[in-house]
Amino acid sequence: MNDLASTTRCYECGSMMEGRKGAYKYIECGLNSVILKDILVYHCNNCNALVPDIPAAGVLHRVIALRLVSKKNLLTGSEIRFLRKLCGYSVNDFASILGSSKSVVSRFEKDGCGKQIDRIIRLLVISKLTRELAGQPERVLRNVTIEELNSEVENTFKLMAGKGRENERYEIPPEEIARYIGASEEPAELEMAVQ
Repeated sequence: MNDLASTTRCYECGSMMEGRKGAYKYIECGLNSVILKDILVYHCNNCNALVPDIPAAGVLHRVIALRLVSKKNLLTGSEIRFLRKLCGYSVNDFASILGSSKSVVSRFEKDGCGKQIDRIIRLLVISKLTRELAGQPERVLRNVTIEELNSEVENTFKLMAGKGRENERYEIPPEEIARYIGASEEPAELEMAVQ
């Protein structure tokens, strides 16, 4: 660790703690693989307590999430648990969205999961982060919120049957498109069928 930067009282014993900038293994997030570099870490020489000064913990957790959804290997169990908690899902809600049971989610959070579930989990995290970022770029869809779209996707995941694949026909009337266009814009003659 570097030179003394600050002092404060120990939260454990009340003695003086010395703060120095350095690296800190951030196990409090539930992951053993996160190292915070160049942050202020307080150490108590009396009781040996270590206390990191973590600025913007909410942002930090999203940065960790971005690293996890961008990794090339499958998520580990502890990474799945971290992402589930970041998204604010209980084990029961998560199981329902994934179309499984609480015991299966517990197994995922212990041993990891397969490629398809891994991708769904990453999609859910990206959806959460997208909701938080909503409104920054120019909106294409109007008269609907990101939360409504996300809820629709989550509800679809909950209701999906694991049955065979069938070709469906999607007939989209102009009124449905008009619903998502701003009030000042009028849809051109729109009649489309997506097959």
